[in-house]
Amino acid sequence: MVADQRQPIAPKAGIYGLIIGINKYERPLVHPELLGCVGDAKSMYKYFTDDLGVPEDNFVCLYDKQATRKAILDAFVSHLISNANIKRHEPIVIYFAGHGDRMPSPPGWQTVDGFVEMILPYDVSTVDPHGRYNYGIPDLTLAFLLYRLSQAKGNNITVILDSCHSGSTTRSTSWGENEVRIRYRSSTDPKAPPIPNDLDGRLRRSLDVDYPTEVEHNIASKQPAGSTMAPSLDTHILLAACQDTELAQEIPNVDPETDEIGDPPSSGVFTTALLRELRKADLAYTSYTTLIRNLLASHRDFRPRFSQKSERQTFQCEGRNQDRLLFSVQFSISKGKISLMHTQDKAVYRVRVGNAQGIVPGTEFGVFTDRMDTKAPPLALLVARDVGPTMSQLYSMEPNNPLDIPGGAYATIIKYNDHSSGVRVWVDAEVRKNEFWQHILSNLHPLPIFWANPTSSGPHDLEMRLSGEDVKIKGGHLTPGELGTTHTLRRSYDPKRLVEMLSAIVYFNYHLKVKNNEAPLREELEIKLHELIEKSSSWGSIIYERRGDDLFGDRVSSGAVTFLRPDPDKAFGLELINKSKEDLYPYILYYDFEDYSVSCLYGPPGRSVKPPLPAGKTLTIGYGSAGAQPFQVDFTNPKSEKEYGAFILLVAGEWIDIDYLQQESPFADIPLSARGERRGRHDSVVWDNIVVRVEMTKSA
Repeated sequence: MVADQRQPIAPKAGIYGLIIGINKYERPLVHPELLGCVGDAKSMYKYFTDDLGVPEDNFVCLYDKQATRKAILDAFVSHLISNANIKRHEPIVIYFAGHGDRMPSPPGWQTVDGFVEMILPYDVSTVDPHGRYNYGIPDLTLAFLLYRLSQAKGNNITVILDSCHSGSTTRSTSWGENEVRIRYRSSTDPKAPPIPNDLDGRLRRSLDVDYPTEVEHNIASKQPAGSTMAPSLDTHILLAACQDTELAQEIPNVDPETDEIGDPPSSGVFTTALLRELRKADLAYTSYTTLIRNLLASHRDFRPRFSQKSERQTFQCEGRNQDRLLFSVQFSISKGKISLMHTQDKAVYRVRVGNAQGIVPGTEFGVFTDRMDTKAPPLALLVARDVGPTMSQLYSMEPNNPLDIPGGAYATIIKYNDHSSGVRVWVDAEVRKNEFWQHILSNLHPLPIFWANPTSSGPHDLEMRLSGEDVKIKGGHLTPGELGTTHTLRRSYDPKRLVEMLSAIVYFNYHLKVKNNEAPLREELEIKLHELIEKSSSWGSIIYERRGDDLFGDRVSSGAVTFLRPDPDKAFGLELINKSKEDLYPYILYYDFEDYSVSCLYGPPGRSVKPPLPAGKTLTIGYGSAGAQPFQVDFTNPKSEKEYGAFILLVAGEWIDIDYLQQESPFADIPLSARGERRGRHDSVVWDNIVVRVEMTKSA
């Protein structure tokens, strides 16, 4: 395992943004007044200008009457998309605090549940001089704007929404001599006319937005997670106040000593927590993944006196690039590491990895911090004892000498304890006698390897033979007793690099072998592969639909190999069917035996979202509205006649971090990512997986 040794950088002052806060609406009888949105927006503005030193002119701020529908859309285009001062990949922030809403979608809009979500401008529910009803700004329009912005300025875009979409309520309670209210940032107009199919069509056409596939639906329609503007995973990072079934709340600012209401009288729960964590964070080291983890933890710990009467509110972070540093395109140097959770006992810690990853009692972990020299030994050693499906308890190896592990420390696996079910490696006698190669192999001792007897005839997962000064390594292709692709490990390579390459190959094979022997869900899950064809949509761009039968057929249930013909001109998608009674988080990984890379074709958009594959439901990937693009079936090596791979459907009852499983090819000149975490409770979290083997053969 090799850490990314790039030095992190703090965001520069070149941050640009659009900040919107609305307390008072033009029609207050329809959309009740809020008390904290303008104050929250101003606090966010001050964070950037005062704390980070961003020039004030870099932001456009719209409050109350200024935040009309036209003003918001015009500012988005003029200040962000068309702003020549914004260089490509400079950070852009869009913040909105105010009411949100959801309405039935027009017939031509493809959504998951038939609804669109929207933010409400100041003049929503009014009629313009031409007699046209002023709607909220729907997620589809925002998605087009964000996509166009990412084309023009890059995808270093952070969207922050402190609003919700599930009904309007205002609740009062007494506080000393004052009457205060917990207010919900959601409102709806029961007399609003249906949304027209061409709403904001002129704006989209004026921006000349050309979506390559079904992005207009994938970005804009509500993801299974249920938050507005759920990204197409690439255009931006979304930080949102709550899930779609929850309420974004603003709570009174009460002085704990005097019980007096402050100025502003209320603040959003989400914005308050977010600013608190941003001000504590070291932006040179903090990723969005770390930020949302800290937000969720601090929100559980933060319980003001009035909060006993507040509703549950689960903060959201969505987007593919959550491991980037805040307001940066650089990835965190702690990408993929395992978070340590403190307990009351300083000799005991918890990690969100478990037997679903091959962790067993006795597995050893090293403790590190981001600021340590990459060559330094671990601060401490911990060993796993109590191991659950996705959670383990780690104990100090010196219980009588309590550890003082700093906050923000992380762990990595330094020694597995499951060699019996590890990767079976056969090494010929010539390699064993070679001093150089024996030194390389000795560095693999901590890995989950079962070294086969040299006289054994198999079956093996890996086979290593000496070829001159080099070593030929041959790996399997999931057919027991058979070996496939051969690679050469050169004696001239740097020894450290050789260890890294072999480690990646071992991990590749090991994670393919991990399975739940109880198979609690395997008979209740289906995965289907479909060829996709293009069709026109009412938006004037291309979307996909499936064609023909399931290409996997009955081979999934029988365990047989699926034969495919590579074709770079064809697009493919997957269909997942959940017949169980469990709501599941699905992940699709592709293991490429040609170069030992592991890539993700689909994963839930965020760690605190609702399960994207509910009980009794279907999820489509590459078509429909799941937010994932179609993929190709093609050779990794253009000179190949035949290649092997495997689609893995991994499901769990809770979100897991598949950074632990993904890796670039060890044969590419790219540093290998360290393995990461899975999240869950130390109890009976359900998980299972399905392996679909494929063989690609060149057409005759």
